[in-house]
Amino acid sequence: MNFNKLSIAEKFGQMLLLGLDTYEINDEIINIIKEYKIGGVVLYKKNYTSLESMIEVINKLKMANSENKIPLFFAIDQENGVVNRLPKDVLNIYSPRKQSLANDENIPKAIGEITTYILKEVGVNMNFAPVLDIDRYANDSIMGSRCYGKNKEEILKNTMPFMHFMQENNIIAVVKHFPGHGLNNKDSRLSIPVSTSIKKVEEDIKVFEEAINEGADAMMLDHLRIKGYGFNPVSMNKAFLEQYVFSKKYKGLLISDDLRMGIMPYIFKVKKSICKSIDAGCHIVMVKYKKGDLKKLYKPLFNKVKFCEIDPEVINNRAKVIIQMKEKYQVNNDIVKNNIALNKVNDKIKKINNLIDKKII
Repeated sequence: MNFNKLSIAEKFGQMLLLGLDTYEINDEIINIIKEYKIGGVVLYKKNYTSLESMIEVINKLKMANSENKIPLFFAIDQENGVVNRLPKDVLNIYSPRKQSLANDENIPKAIGEITTYILKEVGVNMNFAPVLDIDRYANDSIMGSRCYGKNKEEILKNTMPFMHFMQENNIIAVVKHFPGHGLNNKDSRLSIPVSTSIKKVEEDIKVFEEAINEGADAMMLDHLRIKGYGFNPVSMNKAFLEQYVFSKKYKGLLISDDLRMGIMPYIFKVKKSICKSIDAGCHIVMVKYKKGDLKKLYKPLFNKVKFCEIDPEVINNRAKVIIQMKEKYQVNNDIVKNNIALNKVNDKIKKINNLIDKKII
C-alpha cells in the first residue's frame, strides 16, 4: 500500500473509530465502512451472543471493508472483571483488583496469556487495556475493581505482562485512562470530572511514562478536566497534551475516549469535539454509532476535510502514524476461522479464578 496514493479523505477516515454500541450491524454501519473507509470499529457485548457469533460479526465487517485499501482495527474493552466484552459462553475472569490482591506474579501472567489468546483467535487487534489508573479511593470508588493498585509499583507489576502478551501477539494494548482517572471519584458518564491537584496528576502520569518506557504504543485520553488548563478535558486539551505528552517525545497513538460517552455530547457538539480532539493532538477519535450518522455526522465531517477546514497536513501526519502502527502489528483483512477449544479455555479461567480465591482468603 502506497501511502502517498491515498486521498486526504482516505487518510482522514483512518482517524475515526466507530463504536458499535448497537444490537444490529445494520446497512448504515456497513455503508459508513464502505463509503468513508474508517480506521476501525469498537465491539460491544450486545453485538453478539456467543463466541461463534462474535467471529461472524467480525468477518461480516471485514467483508464490508474488503474493497478498501487499509484493514480495520477491531477494538474492544476487555479489562476483565466488571468491564468484560466477551460473549457469555466465555467465563468472566476476575477483576484487576482481585488479581492484584492475590499478590502472585504468576496470576497476571496467566490472565494476560489466556485473555490475549482469546482476543487473537477471534480477530481482535486492539484492546483498551490495561487500566493504569491509581486507585486513590476506598472500595466504593468509580474505578474501584478496575484498578490494579494504589501505587505505581503495584500497577506496573500487574499490568506489564498483560500489555506485553498482547503486543507479542499483534494486539495493540491501549493503556488508559491518561492522565489517570483514579484522581477523581466522579463518573465521567454523568459529569466531566475535575482534578484540582496538578501534583497528583503528575504522580499518576509517571505510571504512563513507565509504561511508555516498557513499550506502550497507544494511550487512551480521559475526559478529565485539569484545574489551571481551562474548560476542555484532556481528550481535547492541546496545552495539557503539549506539556505532558508531546514535549516528552511520545511517538505512539493517542486515542480519545468515546466522544459520545454520557454527558459529553450535551456539553460539546460531536462534530466540534472531533475537531477539537484532532486539533489537540489525537490520532484517533472514538465516536459511538447513532442512527442517521451517515448523513448527519460523516457527510458534513468529510465536507470539512474536502474544504480544508481540518488541516490537511495534520491529517497526513496522523494517518501516517496510524498506518505505520497497523503495519507494525500486521493488521489484516483475513477472514477469521473459529479454532478456539472453548471448554479448555473455560477450564483455564476457572482454575485461575479458583487460585485467586485461595490466595485472597
